[in-house]
Amino acid sequence: MITVTYGITEEKYTLGQQTRISYGIAAYFNSETDGTATIIASVQDISEDREKLSRLVQTCNCLKLSVIHLRDVIEDFLGE
Repeated sequence: MITVTYGITEEKYTLGQQTRISYGIAAYFNSETDGTATIIASVQDISEDREKLSRLVQTCNCLKLSVIHLRDVIEDFLGE
């Protein structure tokens, strides 16, 4: 059985003297069953609000979101 688990990614962006941290989402294939962390999809630089994105990731995991819907869910998240 294919299992997708979602997690938060973190990236640091620097332009001149300014630095910011932004978070994204990665989808991992069978990470719970075989202990590996094979990324099958990811979207970077979604939000600077880690807590809000964490709630989205928790929802994706609870609902067992299919990876084919990830971009649609992110678009809805950004439209809020």
